[in-house]
Amino acid sequence: MTSTAAADTSPAAWRVVFACFLSGVFAWGFGFYAHGIYIVELQKDHGWSTGLISTMVTAHYVLGALLLPRIAEAITRFGPRAVFLGGLGITAAALMLLPSVTAPWQLAVLYLVMAPGWNATSVAAIASTVGQWFDKKRGLALNLGLSGATVAGLVMAPTLLAIIPILGFAEALRLTVLVALAIAGGAVLLFVRRGPLSPKPAPSGTSRLAPLRHWHFWSIAAPFALMLVSQVGFLTHLVPLISTRVAAGAPPVDPGLAVGINAFMALVGRVVLGFVIDRFEPRRASAACFLVQVAAIAVLTFVEAPLLVYGACAVYGFSVGNNITLSPLIVQREYGPDQFPAIVALSTAVVQIVYAFGPGLLGILRDLSGGYGLPLAACIALNVAASILVMMPPRALRTRPAQS
Repeated sequence: MTSTAAADTSPAAWRVVFACFLSGVFAWGFGFYAHGIYIVELQKDHGWSTGLISTMVTAHYVLGALLLPRIAEAITRFGPRAVFLGGLGITAAALMLLPSVTAPWQLAVLYLVMAPGWNATSVAAIASTVGQWFDKKRGLALNLGLSGATVAGLVMAPTLLAIIPILGFAEALRLTVLVALAIAGGAVLLFVRRGPLSPKPAPSGTSRLAPLRHWHFWSIAAPFALMLVSQVGFLTHLVPLISTRVAAGAPPVDPGLAVGINAFMALVGRVVLGFVIDRFEPRRASAACFLVQVAAIAVLTFVEAPLLVYGACAVYGFSVGNNITLSPLIVQREYGPDQFPAIVALSTAVVQIVYAFGPGLLGILRDLSGGYGLPLAACIALNVAASILVMMPPRALRTRPAQS
């Protein structure tokens, strides 16, 4: 108990959260929000189809998910600092080469190289590292650490979109990567280390895949997987969606502003959630967030007026920040502290394997239908299904309050 209290109040713990936040800005900035920009720029330079590039993004996420158990083992063996620095370095090296690709196979190689870098700097790594330093305040600390994901959309994508016309895609990407690497890498080097609540090694003979046999695990992983197929696909294609509409004669909408509004509202939503999450049951909060996205996507499907498009992006963004955090918060509520890192890592792996197909699925549907109406309808269906599944916990869990 003494070590728990000390960890929750230690200034060193909050410095770790700050470094995780900056790592999140890097990871989501270049490994999530910028995919839509890569699609647009690579299409301009090479004429490659949306489906082709999106499928490579899918392969990137799938390989990363398969490597997640190894990432978790690396954090236990080498410590979080080494894992974060390795992930940042691998990602940066691949991104420096990305503007120079001249053939699809080269792009595929770079996306595969970036896969372990993405997972070494994003949800599972951040949740595991924060979990080594926080117990009672883990929800707040996790919210703040993962806020880097939201700030990434607010800062990185709009910055790239603003300087690409000035410097060109290659120089703009390389400059932003170097600056971001210096900031995030410096913070990790200075602040990240093992915490006093580092999990004990699993007993010999314990299978990390054992939770896959239980509905309790799937009642968390399945709905978030479906929702993130929709969310990752939607956000990857947001810039192409807006650019295509404007090119076809729709009222002018600034894709950079749309992404920025989405990201800003995601940050607002995450901060609001951080202060009130203890007052709400996280499964119900998750279902509400999923349905808010349904409403926003429905508006974007049928309207082209700039103010309505920006408004729908704002509403959608409010739930984006929450959705990344809610899954670990449900795990924290429903599993013991020693199980938290393993369940989060396994759930993240399963979810990422599934949501990896989001960009490719929407890209293929777009190519087949010739527009974004069908892809947006698929996003709505996935969110509705997710909102139903997340409200179906195991029977024993549903009756627990009555028993106590």
